[in-house]
Amino acid sequence: MRVKPKRLAYKLRVYKVPRKFVPDWDSESIDPYDGESNFWGVMLHHTAGTDSLAWVTTGNPYAPVRACHFLVDRDGTVNVVSGVGAYHAGEGGPWGFPRRGRKDLVVPEDQGNRHFYGIEIESLGSSPRIGVSTKGMTLEQVISTAILTAALLNSMRRGWRSLLVSRVIRHRDWTARKPDVKQDLDWWHEVIGIARRNRRKTAKTRTEITAFVKANPTGKIR
Repeated sequence: MRVKPKRLAYKLRVYKVPRKFVPDWDSESIDPYDGESNFWGVMLHHTAGTDSLAWVTTGNPYAPVRACHFLVDRDGTVNVVSGVGAYHAGEGGPWGFPRRGRKDLVVPEDQGNRHFYGIEIESLGSSPRIGVSTKGMTLEQVISTAILTAALLNSMRRGWRSLLVSRVIRHRDWTARKPDVKQDLDWWHEVIGIARRNRRKTAKTRTEITAFVKANPTGKIR
């Protein structure tokens, strides 16, 4: 679905995503696709760094094109980097999303940038464990990423219903070139599923995700 920045901002607000808009996040000047991005899913990344905002905005080789759509800080703040196009997926694919009673929706080879929202999570990415170490992610990052993704799944479908959590993949699922993110995909689907089911009930989402992560801190479901 072609999601306009105005719709995106609205969904982030109603889902109570803890957000901060980066200057020019909605500018045509940063969009390599001239408003033609057609979003079908979400791709999760880790930064492999600790202070990545400048790089994903102006320091990457493709600037002024952004290197992701969202950057999740260690405290859970979501930097809205681009509400239009971005370069984050690179070569990879294809990837198919089965649809009941309809032909599968297939993201063509090397076309992930056009069809996935890219979420970068600030982490060195050397450990799947959720905690305080910069080797892995924090609980606040997991909660914010889940709420953000739930908002995106809702924004990419017309009406009040949301797309399924199966529309979320990791960068490593798209291409064998990349190791991110370290946690299992079904672990992320469980976490995001909590936020999707609870919709705008942020407090309930936080409580349930906290309990889930406490029971499954290593990024695998026991």
